[in-house]
Amino acid sequence: MQGKGLLTGLSVTIRHFFGKKVTVQYPEEKLPMSETFRGGKLVLDQKKCIGCRLCSMACPNEALDLTVETDENKKRHMKKYIHKSGRCLYCGFCVEACPTKAVTWDKNYAIACYTRTDLTYDAVKSDGRNETHE
Repeated sequence: MQGKGLLTGLSVTIRHFFGKKVTVQYPEEKLPMSETFRGGKLVLDQKKCIGCRLCSMACPNEALDLTVETDENKKRHMKKYIHKSGRCLYCGFCVEACPTKAVTWDKNYAIACYTRTDLTYDAVKSDGRNETHE
């Protein structure tokens, strides 16, 4: 029968036209992100971090610039954890390489910015503001 494909296509279109709408009003509503979401900004839990630099060594694009200080008890502390998200592949190797699970992704997918310098931030800053560094 000629036109069978046309009728099948039209039936799919009509089903979707009268079906439930799944539109999200974006600025007011945000979609929940899954646990496997890789994106946004890196979050560093300073209480868990042991300053081993494995995350920096695992990064294929060298998007992480770390500065570690050693105190008088020979314990390492992270002084700077600069993430250059403009160079980042969002591969997640840094998160997988962390033995203490101190590095994670935040679930914020709205990370657009106007300048390239805004893509570089220090994850050690605990006041919530991400200042740019060069």
